[in-house]
Amino acid sequence: MRTPWGILASGAASLALSGCRREAHADGRTLLRVWSMWAGDEEQVFQAVLDYYNRAQSRVYIQNLGAVEDTKIIRSIVAGSPPDFFTLREPGYLAPLAANNALMALDDWFRESGLREADFIPAALEQGRYRGRLYSMPYLLDAQALFYNPDHFKRAGLPPNQPPRTWEQTLEYARRLTRKSRTGAIQTLGMRPPDLIYVIGAFGGQFTDPHTGAPTADHPVNLEAARYYRALIEAMGSGKEVQAFTMSFGNEQGTNNPFFLGKISMMINGQWNPAWFQKYAPHVPYEVAPVPHPARRPDLRLPTWVGQNMFCIPRESRHPREAWQFFVWMQTEEAQLLFAETMRGIPNIRRVLKHPQLRTARRPDEAWKHGYSKFLDLVDSPNAQFFPITPIATLYLHELYTAQDYLISGNKTPEQALRDVQGRVAAEFRRWS
Repeated sequence: MRTPWGILASGAASLALSGCRREAHADGRTLLRVWSMWAGDEEQVFQAVLDYYNRAQSRVYIQNLGAVEDTKIIRSIVAGSPPDFFTLREPGYLAPLAANNALMALDDWFRESGLREADFIPAALEQGRYRGRLYSMPYLLDAQALFYNPDHFKRAGLPPNQPPRTWEQTLEYARRLTRKSRTGAIQTLGMRPPDLIYVIGAFGGQFTDPHTGAPTADHPVNLEAARYYRALIEAMGSGKEVQAFTMSFGNEQGTNNPFFLGKISMMINGQWNPAWFQKYAPHVPYEVAPVPHPARRPDLRLPTWVGQNMFCIPRESRHPREAWQFFVWMQTEEAQLLFAETMRGIPNIRRVLKHPQLRTARRPDEAWKHGYSKFLDLVDSPNAQFFPITPIATLYLHELYTAQDYLISGNKTPEQALRDVQGRVAAEFRRWS
């Protein structure tokens, strides 16, 4: 087996268990170190969660180092000096780390803890598994839905309370919502080009063979989705026009978000957006609806794309059981509500999705819950999708996003774009087999 990251391969020999030297906090409690991905305001939110946990603990104290890139974590594992537990921003690193025996498998502890798989949203645990074994635990999820501006709908002669339900309807909506100047320059794009992987997922596509794990980038359903993707772009203008217009878009988290500026009428995006609307653009109207599905496949209604905050314990953790105890606490209603209300993530425990605290705006500064609550109804859909956990995930996703650029520009046909992806990722997969 060949590891695609030299940093892992070169350090494979160092991935043996180290001694369990305990380091004490100033007050005598056992010190646990966590490296997390969050920075800025989000780092402060996670720190508040840790502060809450630390106040309730008499034996352990968790110390956080924020804004840590995945590559730094990998280097620490190779060097034999990782933190006690960490987050992974890029799920594509999970399978290579697990395959190289760098992570602790959590299955036995999961069973001993009394946690029940049925209590979790299925996608939450499945994203932490590699070859049937559990290597990460979730602490909140992300999901995708359709955002649209009802005022733009009225302007285009579309009913403001009837978003497109199917992808076929979306084509017509995107065409009518796109506005151009007298010279033909795009002023408002009917729909921001969604991520190709979201469209493939909503079409019921297949990224890997369910039996062998081999990539299936050019699967017939994927090709159908890619052809639709190209048709969506053509409904709004030429590929070069759409590409040039989207390149002018500013940072999403701030007042320059293209939706806030009226540059787009529809977009597929995540549950953090309602809070951004309230903070940066409180006067911009918006509604949230499910992602469309193919008209001929009503069984694919309510699709969404699920991501998660992924926590792992390295094999060389000095305090793995104490880290696991924090993971168990993360699944309690108390912890899920605490983090969801402040981080604007979605609980990964099913019963918490119904909690009125997350659905009811009790104060004016909680108006964001109106849009956010729509995601609570979508994340547990049987048609929720996520990218498979595979050692080639990082390369695979890179190639799919490259194919997406080709589809937008029109420089490759859907067949050629996905055939090229398949050729590259299949070669890499053979090296892991």
